[in-house]
Amino acid sequence: MRPRYRRLQHQLFAWLALTILVTGVVVALVLSLMQSGSSPFMARVEQVSAFAATQFLERWQDPGARDAYTRELAEAFGATIGLTDAEGNLLVQVGPPGCHGMRRTLDIEREGVLLGQVRACLHSHHRGGALTGLVVLGSACLVLWTAAALVARRITRPLSLLVGATREIGSGNLSARVRLGRHQRGELGLLAESVNDMAERIERQMRDQRELLAAVSHEVRSPLSRLRVCAEILRGDRHDTRALDAIEREVLELDTLIGKLLASSRLDFEMLTKQSVVLADLCREVMDRRQLAKGLLDDRTAGARVDVDPTLIARALDNLFDNAVRHGNGPSSCVLRFEQGSLAKPVLICEVHDSGPGFAPETLARAFDAFYRAGESSHAQPGSLGLGLTLVLRIAQAHGGQAWAENVPGGGARVAFSVAT
Repeated sequence: MRPRYRRLQHQLFAWLALTILVTGVVVALVLSLMQSGSSPFMARVEQVSAFAATQFLERWQDPGARDAYTRELAEAFGATIGLTDAEGNLLVQVGPPGCHGMRRTLDIEREGVLLGQVRACLHSHHRGGALTGLVVLGSACLVLWTAAALVARRITRPLSLLVGATREIGSGNLSARVRLGRHQRGELGLLAESVNDMAERIERQMRDQRELLAAVSHEVRSPLSRLRVCAEILRGDRHDTRALDAIEREVLELDTLIGKLLASSRLDFEMLTKQSVVLADLCREVMDRRQLAKGLLDDRTAGARVDVDPTLIARALDNLFDNAVRHGNGPSSCVLRFEQGSLAKPVLICEVHDSGPGFAPETLARAFDAFYRAGESSHAQPGSLGLGLTLVLRIAQAHGGQAWAENVPGGGARVAFSVAT
């Protein structure tokens, strides 16, 4: 089966060639009509014919002068000229016999009486002009047909590359890209860039999904194994409170894991439900769930309200506290404050301080990378997807803000995010 772009190339060439052919025929017809009609050339021919008729009339009664003038005209115009009397008898003929060019017949009359006729055939003009016209027209058609083939190929070749790349992507080769060359511009170039951007996004999303699936499979397996062990303990002693406490911790761990996955999914599909909330109150709720001391909150916003998605912002706050617990000996303070933004608008900042060892240089550079988990210290709690701070960054960006992390002089670290007000 012939590829579609090949059929398109042939169709384009056929239409262009047909257009050129029709144009050539029309031009030829117009030129033909101009030559046979009242064109400037024909008007000049009529003038010359009238002048020649007058000259022949003056010399008609003098055969010597008449024949000499006939020879002069025949030599000057490269024509065959014959003179006949009133009865049609040939008087004289100068030039080769036969006629393959323009024919003209002049009646020689005096006071309405026909004296004879002059019959002329212009060989050189018609044959040379027609041949030259045909050569020029044929050359023009050949050049235009060649151009039509090149144009059709230039238009369809990028399409063939696009079709090939999209088929590769559709078959699972997400690394395939459209390469049109650095000289390809215009709409097809933009289309190729769009296809490449789409392929890059799909490849990145598929890679992230595979990494997420692997991480989730690993992280879910651990609490489930521990739950199974606790269930076996309870079978032997239904009053073992330690097993019950362990089950509760594992359930909370699974709940946190599911919450992170749901938050990531909502961000992927841009499912934000914004409400006007007091950020300090939202922060207190998160701290209550984590059983943190209320004195850790330092609210410098005077209870300001902001339009945010409370579920996602609560997830970002919880992730900051979780990061401080896992890697920083727990949070030492949570500060809410305003700061002037880059667009001359204030932004609300939430920053969590801890008293841990701080970030290692290699960890600080990749703190917000997805699925990146630094080496856990002896005081860090196990079990992490590596999505905590990544979600903080994505949630902040979804609210027009940013996220950052830094070590504090004297010890500890500070992790913060901002939201637009």
